[in-house]
Amino acid sequence: MSMSAPENPNGQGSTLSTLVGVMNSAKEKWDSSGASEAMSNFSASIPDSTKDYISATTGQLFSRDRLRTVSVYFGIGEERPFYVEKTPSLLVARLKHNVQFFYLNYLMLTAVLFCLTLLISPSAIIGIGLLGALWMYVIRASQSGSLKIGGTSLVAFCLLVCVYIFNRFMTYLALTRTWLFTYRTCH
Repeated sequence: MSMSAPENPNGQGSTLSTLVGVMNSAKEKWDSSGASEAMSNFSASIPDSTKDYISATTGQLFSRDRLRTVSVYFGIGEERPFYVEKTPSLLVARLKHNVQFFYLNYLMLTAVLFCLTLLISPSAIIGIGLLGALWMYVIRASQSGSLKIGGTSLVAFCLLVCVYIFNRFMTYLALTRTWLFTYRTCH
């Protein structure tokens, strides 16, 4: 008796079985590479007090109680929800309060926009992969404290700052491109 998904005219069964096959293949490669052992060793090397601190902190930061409802987030029912203070000191105080009060909402909105960016622009996935590869190369190549390019030796800190600036520039370009695409499709 076969456990595979039944075929239908739309080909959804074959798509599902292909997806399951890819997932099983990835799991087998993960297990055979020794990555789970490395993760276990890494996890075992972290002191219990550090694990407890991280667990408590993430529990407090990402508590569902800190996620504000849509009506609170958009000020529905408020007399003047989007009033902008005229005095700089009051404006700074309000911005600080809003960041502290709505940070989890801002984080969720950023995550949703990031995922939508990846769906809209597959080149963003390639860009993120290339930036990750660049970071890995620079970190590995500069483990001794410096990196030789041509005949010039660069200090690791200087190199990391340059990669960071390049990373920020690429992020700016990606966001600008996404905003322009959204503006063109909405107007």
